[in-house]
Amino acid sequence: MSINKTLKLYILKVFDLKEDELSKTLLLQLNIFIIITALLIIKPTINSLFLSELTSDALPLGYVLTAIMAIIGYHFYDKALEKYPLNIIIDRTIIGSVISLVIFSLTFIFNVANGMLLFIPYVWVAIFGLLTASQFWILANLVYNVREAKRVFGFIGAGAIAGGIFGGYLTSLLTQFFYTEYLLFVAALLLCICIPITRYLWKHEVEKLNPFQISLRTNPKGESPIKLIKQSKLLSLIATVIGISVLVAKLVDYQYSDYASKLIDDQDELTSFFGFWFSTLSVVSLIIQLFLTKRIVGTFGVGKSLLWLPSGILVGSFLLLILPQLWVIVFIKIVDGSLKQSVNKAATELLSIPIPIEIKKKTKTFTDVVIDSIATGLAGFILIFFINGLNISSTYISLIIIGLISIWLYFIYHLRLEYIVAFKAFLEDETVVKKEKNAKETIKITSIVDTVIRVLNSGTENQIIHMLQKTLEVKDERFFFAIKNLLNHPSAEIKTLAIENLYFLKTEKLVSHIEPLIHDENQEVTTAAFRYLLKNKKEDTVAFFNFYLNNDDKTIKNAALIGLSLELRNNQALQQRFNIENKISNALSELNTLQNDLDKTHKTQAILEAIGNIRLKKFYPFITQQLKSNETDIVNTALKSASQTLHEQFIPEIISHLSNKENRKTAIDALYAYGDSVIDVLFEVIKNELIDLEDSPFVMLVIEKFASQKAINRLIKLTEDTEHIVKIEAIEALKRLKWKHPNLIIKDRFIVDNILDECYLYQNTLSVIHSQIVLQYKKKTDELESIKENEARNALVNLLEQRLDRQLQPMFRFLGIKYPPNDLDPIINTILNGKEEQRIHAIEFLDNILDKQLKKELIPVTESILYETNSEEKIKNLNIKILSEVECYHSLFKRKDSKLKMAVLYLIEQSNPTKFSALLEMIIQTERNEKIKQRAQEILSVIS
Repeated sequence: MSINKTLKLYILKVFDLKEDELSKTLLLQLNIFIIITALLIIKPTINSLFLSELTSDALPLGYVLTAIMAIIGYHFYDKALEKYPLNIIIDRTIIGSVISLVIFSLTFIFNVANGMLLFIPYVWVAIFGLLTASQFWILANLVYNVREAKRVFGFIGAGAIAGGIFGGYLTSLLTQFFYTEYLLFVAALLLCICIPITRYLWKHEVEKLNPFQISLRTNPKGESPIKLIKQSKLLSLIATVIGISVLVAKLVDYQYSDYASKLIDDQDELTSFFGFWFSTLSVVSLIIQLFLTKRIVGTFGVGKSLLWLPSGILVGSFLLLILPQLWVIVFIKIVDGSLKQSVNKAATELLSIPIPIEIKKKTKTFTDVVIDSIATGLAGFILIFFINGLNISSTYISLIIIGLISIWLYFIYHLRLEYIVAFKAFLEDETVVKKEKNAKETIKITSIVDTVIRVLNSGTENQIIHMLQKTLEVKDERFFFAIKNLLNHPSAEIKTLAIENLYFLKTEKLVSHIEPLIHDENQEVTTAAFRYLLKNKKEDTVAFFNFYLNNDDKTIKNAALIGLSLELRNNQALQQRFNIENKISNALSELNTLQNDLDKTHKTQAILEAIGNIRLKKFYPFITQQLKSNETDIVNTALKSASQTLHEQFIPEIISHLSNKENRKTAIDALYAYGDSVIDVLFEVIKNELIDLEDSPFVMLVIEKFASQKAINRLIKLTEDTEHIVKIEAIEALKRLKWKHPNLIIKDRFIVDNILDECYLYQNTLSVIHSQIVLQYKKKTDELESIKENEARNALVNLLEQRLDRQLQPMFRFLGIKYPPNDLDPIINTILNGKEEQRIHAIEFLDNILDKQLKKELIPVTESILYETNSEEKIKNLNIKILSEVECYHSLFKRKDSKLKMAVLYLIEQSNPTKFSALLEMIIQTERNEKIKQRAQEILSVIS
């Protein structure tokens, strides 16, 4: 066997990679290696040039400017991501960085950049580091799905660590041969390599993804991370602790830079010094991460592990006050740089276990960028006051650091207490623990790792399930043996989740333990077992799967097919090796030979799942066919399978099942599985009336399920110019979201304007009714109205009176968004259905809670309910205007009410249609509903 092949097999085995993933994974690793290497050349170079020219006195202002520019840049960069494709932004960022580095280098060489101009490259390098790393991980998340990312990101991240080690040492070495100013050319040349790598990855890995796949692989947007953090005390404390740690780190960094710049006069030597220690920090951090982090966190627990970083800096700060020497500040810098990325980071990640993964995703960027920037700016202001203002030595900054560490330790203590509270709430949630008579004792919350293990060992069934879902996010080897013990648990769901967790853990291969589980009676257990075996079995897996795909036990045969399809998704090489297309074809052929109805159902479901997993378009017609099945279970499986394909062709078919009660929940979940990009698709199909009206209200439930600001914005749009039933359901969805998720924004102005519009519509309907009655009376008096016309007019008036009652619903439902439903709903119910005296009291109550603008318009409408529909008193009270016949019909055709429009067209047809030809032509040109447009065309044709 050649050396290359041996090395390749070794990498695949050790780093848990698949052959098909190797090239793109290595390219991504090379990409981040180059980015970090370039950063570790640029940073010490710019820092040394900055300090040599402006001295450390300029650093505080540099921190403030960096913070301001980072926050502004974060805002505009976020907007750019919404406007332009990511590949264009990455391309322009790298090209712009290369050009900037060349310009900086030339200005340094020709001594053009001096004085205040040096703040530009200093701020630029800080933003460059944030921007390029952020872009890289967004790209990596697009290249891999969530499951793949869990396996390969550790290996890719090793490229960043290697770049951190190599870049600094390379800088230190290059200063022996080049002047500092020329090093930026080296960094620019290195960054040029990233351009073809990024373009290749985008073309071959990202372009093939559809919008739904991209949506699922990127972090959700549109939420307010500040509100999410404020709502969670645990998140608030984590953010505070991170902010203080950054603040302390910046003060330490100032001391480090100040001492170095004062003791090392030569610019090239200063660059070499910074480069050497940047890399040395990475080496120390890597050693701690590999050999000490798990032992420290495991031995001391997460709460005490958080104390290591501030305690180390505290010791160093006291020592610096006694011995103000460079080696002491280097020691503090090593403590800060190494422990922050190892022990402290691992402990913080474990602390966030009780926080839902969606919230973590929505707040991560904000925590990493904005909180970091605010802390940096605050450090700048502190230094400006003490160093520039009071003119004290940088050694005495240690006193400020000691004070801040005291606050830091205080918040760590409260963070640990809040974690215990959050963990208890997490375990006692109704969805986690059932209130059974024989429920086990409450689990004592001690250290995080011990608590997780204790829950896995002795928790209730639902607690264990919930914990296994959380450990899937963490992927921590310390939970291995506790999870391994769950393979013998009686619960099929627990066994399935245990295998899912073990799939990502490497402590020990459990092929001999998991292989017997392929005979489990639960198909989900057997499917998970097959996936694990396909990844970890050393023997010929093709022969192994072929054996079970031809097994006499139909459950095992079906599970083998599903497990194989799940594991081969997105892996073309393995799909060809296992000939998965042929296996699905054989399964379809076998389906036609089965006689037993139950066997046929199970086989059909297995094939559907396999097609959905493997996403082979050749077999999509089979999904479409089964969506029309008479069996509920098969239809539900077909709906899930359709959603797994993430193909847009199935969306209308899934929507058509929303009105069926038996399939509704599965159909909602299926559409939700497409990710938040489906919100735009659903919005368009409703707005353009491309789906049946009976399905439209249930689409609101799908949009509501996303519980995001984007969902809110689309639901708001669906309250405008839509059918009544769509509007009502959209308002109800908004009302539920408003009171369940207070962080979501629904502007008060929107609610008030819509209530006023509904009041106007109510009055307009009354006006049309009264006008039609007056018109009918005149025609009867003049004996101009035929019997059919009279019947048609009566039908329209009756329909309008029904609409009048119906129009009160959106009016009062909008109020339910503005005022708490528990207070308002009983009042509204009394106004609509109560006795006269009760109604009067309810209206008085409403009169007291409404603001002045709403009271003026809404109370007269509400009082009109007390009168008979067409009483003179009501008409007088609401100041009703009499409309002409054409004005009436124009008014009604502006509404989104197809039934009302049809009634008007029928009345026009039965009266004198010739005088309405202009109106009919307008309807044909502007109407979206094809049935109404066609009906208007028929009437106009008769006139012609």
